[in-house]
Amino acid sequence: MTPILTLFLILFAAICVGLVFFVLLQVPKQAGLSASMASGGSLLGGRGVEGGLVRTTAVLGGLFMLLAFLIVFISR
Repeated sequence: MTPILTLFLILFAAICVGLVFFVLLQVPKQAGLSASMASGGSLLGGRGVEGGLVRTTAVLGGLFMLLAFLIVFISR
């Protein structure tokens, strides 16, 4: 096993753990309209912290796919 493959596998495992963590932190979309109206305005914008969680999850998902392709390509 090459050192770069080992590095990619370690990064892949860390991204998997981070992806699971950030997906579990997100609030389900079934909270309803009344829950979103009751919260009022926030300093972080209309979406608040959820926008950052969604963005982080999307970036980690992209890195997950990229590393998966790189690992398959390098291991051949």
